[in-house]
Amino acid sequence: MSKSRVMVALRDAGSVESLVTLACQMAAAMNADLTALHVVEVPPVTPIDADDEILDREGRAILSAAQKVASERFSRKLDTRLLRAREAGEAILGEAKDQGLDLLILGQGGPHSLGDYLAGSAVRHVGRRAPCRILVQIPPSQHAQ
Repeated sequence: MSKSRVMVALRDAGSVESLVTLACQMAAAMNADLTALHVVEVPPVTPIDADDEILDREGRAILSAAQKVASERFSRKLDTRLLRAREAGEAILGEAKDQGLDLLILGQGGPHSLGDYLAGSAVRHVGRRAPCRILVQIPPSQHAQ
């Protein structure tokens, strides 16, 4: 029997600490390997393989912050993966399938815009098609007391 695999998909720097904390806790409980993924969404006018470090800069910073949280707070090794894609949802699904994940952890951002509902968010897209269990972390409402 192979070791369980958990992956956390990180969208932005603001959610790194809470999502990586959750991912480390879940991976420890499952005795699983843990990977952090960031998908750089590349606009259609830009080639996916463009030799442009600026495209990957934010993603590299997010993954570096994730490694720091895992190492400093949990003494845990965190593998990282940076992908470029047109749509984050499809890239996340592809990784989940390729890696044979047991659990995929995603973060749902704050209030959504009309565009999110019309176009469909990556979380909803992945939730409908994931080949494994998913766990979605939703931050508390800013208006909750």
